[in-house]
Amino acid sequence: MGEVIIGFKIYPKAVETDLEQLRGEIGKGLPSQARIHMSRFEPIAFGLNALLMDIIIPEQGELADKVEEIIRSNANVENVEVLSQRRVLKL
Repeated sequence: MGEVIIGFKIYPKAVETDLEQLRGEIGKGLPSQARIHMSRFEPIAFGLNALLMDIIIPEQGELADKVEEIIRSNANVENVEVLSQRRVLKL
């Protein structure tokens, strides 16, 4: 079975939100079949940064919706945007 990388842009509720801590909370809440591939911060405006995360999940199943739901349910998350979805190529 193949894997998919989903790119998320996560907007925090406040400028004061600790994005490192938010990343850790999201990582702990992910299902066992999902894992964080990469994360980084992106400045938006007026000191507010977004958390960009690439999460790898199995290609088959409904896990993509579950992962997005887990991210959205975090108290420090204002909004979540799916930026990309692509297959993982294994060489």
